[in-house]
Amino acid sequence: MEQKIKTVLIVEDEEDLREIYSRALMANGYEVLQATNGIEALEWLERKSEKIDLILLDIVMPGMDGFEALEKIKKDERYEKIPVLVSTNLDNDDDRRQALGMGAKEYFVKSQHTPSELVAKVKAVIN
Repeated sequence: MEQKIKTVLIVEDEEDLREIYSRALMANGYEVLQATNGIEALEWLERKSEKIDLILLDIVMPGMDGFEALEKIKKDERYEKIPVLVSTNLDNDDDRRQALGMGAKEYFVKSQHTPSELVAKVKAVIN
């Protein structure tokens, strides 16, 4: 039986980092969608929620930050079951507790993880 290609929605306002994460995931067989903030993420979910297997979500972004996006995702029955990994520059216990309390599967600090480690985290959640 053919295995479905998993799709990851990367929500990250830093273009270079978004591209690095995209390349790492695509090199490991994932399809990638990209958004620069929470508003764009919700637009992708509106159009393709049945196709998105995981959301990689930054916290500090213009327009709609990650906490607001996470709240909207987890309160919507169409999206609430999609796992969310929070990836941020904020190494802060309060933010970690808040994100995990809101339903994120994991919270990690970008500067402390390589793209390969990111791919391993994604695999652990959706494979």
